[in-house]
Amino acid sequence: MRLIPLTVGQIEGDTRIVTGRDGTVTLPVLSWLIEHPDGLALFDNGMHVGLQADTSRLGRIGELLRPQYQPGEEVAARLADRGIRPDDIDLMVFSHLHFDHAGGTEQLPDARIVIQRDEWTAGQDQHLIESGVYDPIDYDHGHDVEQLDGEHDLFGDGRVRCLPTPGHTAGHQSLRVELASGPVILTGDCIYFQSMLDEMKVPRFGHDLEQQKASMRELAAHRDRGCRLLFGHDIDQLAEFPADGLV
Repeated sequence: MRLIPLTVGQIEGDTRIVTGRDGTVTLPVLSWLIEHPDGLALFDNGMHVGLQADTSRLGRIGELLRPQYQPGEEVAARLADRGIRPDDIDLMVFSHLHFDHAGGTEQLPDARIVIQRDEWTAGQDQHLIESGVYDPIDYDHGHDVEQLDGEHDLFGDGRVRCLPTPGHTAGHQSLRVELASGPVILTGDCIYFQSMLDEMKVPRFGHDLEQQKASMRELAAHRDRGCRLLFGHDIDQLAEFPADGLV
């Protein structure tokens, strides 16, 4: 089994909304490819290809979190670089449905979505859609959707498990992967990068900030028991990641 990060563009963000400090921060947008003996899965799939030409639909969010996204960086192209066709992907596991995590859905026509029920429900909420938190153009394209209520064993062998980590959004989840080199957890936006965990600071725009901190502490407990945490937008961690992934 192998775990490979695919970089699907990046975002230049206002550091104040992420950490409370002045300045800007570069956030890589990641889709994680899991090569399992029983199939191929993605954890998140990056941004919608339309944002390469026009980000106006993001509104105020696009002003604070500015996509830097070029042709050839979309998830289908990143997969093609590895000789993988879009219809080879069996499962799309979503941490949550924000534009930089679920926008590649339309490019993966045959995959089944795996998501926490609370998140899928939130993604259909008209108030949240009208306020710009979610946009169905990113994720609602008629795919089969498996809605979860808690932990879930993705392939039935204990090697890839969904872990609810709510707070950033109502139904945020992380993914634990048992590799030969040791267990890892893909934290998604529960934890953007290492300093966020060290300082226990969360972006102020989250769904429930105290719930997110509780989820962060739970992930830290996994770390303390020997599990490596792979953060959602950590450019320094990504720079040190093996090009051919982890096995």
